[in-house]
Amino acid sequence: MSYRSTYRSTVAGALVVASLAITAAMALWITPWMGLLLWSAMQLLSLLCLAVAAIASLVAIGGLIGLHRDTMELSGRPYYSRGPRERSAGVFVRLRRRLLTLLSGSPARLRLWPGEWVKVRSFAEISATLDNEGRLDGLPFMPEMVPHCGQRYRVFRRIEKIHYWFGPVAPHLRRLRDSVLLEDLRCDGSAHGGCQAGCRLIWKEAWLVPSDISQADIIQADIIEAVIPSRLDQHTQRTADDGEVRYVCQMTELPGATTRLSWNDPRHYWRDLPSGNVRLKPFLAAVALDLFNRAQRRSGGAKAPHREPTDRKTTPKEVLDLQPGELVRVKTKQAIEQTLNFASKNRGLFFDCEMHRFCGGEFRVASVLRNIVEEGSGRMLAMKDPSIVLEGVSATGEYCGLCPQDELIFWREAWLERVSPRSDARLCVVDRVGARDRAS
Repeated sequence: MSYRSTYRSTVAGALVVASLAITAAMALWITPWMGLLLWSAMQLLSLLCLAVAAIASLVAIGGLIGLHRDTMELSGRPYYSRGPRERSAGVFVRLRRRLLTLLSGSPARLRLWPGEWVKVRSFAEISATLDNEGRLDGLPFMPEMVPHCGQRYRVFRRIEKIHYWFGPVAPHLRRLRDSVLLEDLRCDGSAHGGCQAGCRLIWKEAWLVPSDISQADIIQADIIEAVIPSRLDQHTQRTADDGEVRYVCQMTELPGATTRLSWNDPRHYWRDLPSGNVRLKPFLAAVALDLFNRAQRRSGGAKAPHREPTDRKTTPKEVLDLQPGELVRVKTKQAIEQTLNFASKNRGLFFDCEMHRFCGGEFRVASVLRNIVEEGSGRMLAMKDPSIVLEGVSATGEYCGLCPQDELIFWREAWLERVSPRSDARLCVVDRVGARDRAS
């Protein structure tokens, strides 16, 4: 049976279950009066049947999404979303912020919402919240964050959870509280050996203040003077028992700043809606795909998105010598599958399910990645084969519990192809000729 056949079988089975559950719920709902206790039990069973129908319907929707996306992949068309995942801060959020301010003056928990304007406190204020190792609740305040003190930014997303790839049980979810991401602020690695991972900087709400109640702008000279005695750079690395330098950053210290979450606890999904991290449509799509893939695992079917398995042990290397600013096209899924080994890797780099949605799309090269700090160990890894970062291409978190980290995606050059400048020039000539003909 082909993987698409398993998709269709699961969709059909889910629709049958949903229909039967709805029929049973209606039958129980109209049960004649048989005493309060028995009648109440019937109504509870009816609600249970409706819950089963809702779950089965989501499984069917997830299967239909998987089939549609697979059709796009087979035809070489990308299906990444160009719209925001977050709900913007509207009138309700502004009124809520004013109400919280009026009631409590300076609330202990800001409960910031995506799109709200905030001001980063002065470094002197932030340093007062840090322990001897430059941390708050286990999360380091890094030297790369100091230049942003006193500046105003929009909140990008709340951080209610983190997807962590390391540890005894990996990957898994971890709970992080009272933290947000700010728009366009990524770590430049300047204090961590030039790490090029470009992780989003995580900001505790204690380091921020809503912009409508923020105080006078802070003089940059005061910030610089306050940095000198802090010596944050002393906390950016440590020496391991083997004498090797290990870097310390927000990503390497996540276990100490978070608590573990269970994938099976639905509350981690629910928090994404009231926090504003995700709109209803992508929320339902992520939940539906998760339920569909769970059903597929139980039935022995293929997960979505699907990659053809292989027993290949070696993978090809392709050198394009790409440079920032160049226009490239992501190869089709079928072409990329030919470059992967049995573990879906090319020369050690994993082709993740998040990357399927960009296959066939055209993007510009943002940077060439050669050095990165490994989150689990703190080691600086020098890549034997450089990876490519593309402009506007980051992980959605759809297959990772809707995690808000917005991680950059790394690409092998073997998965990309340069868009020929000659083709672009030829297209421009054709357009000019066509316009001249139309004008004549």
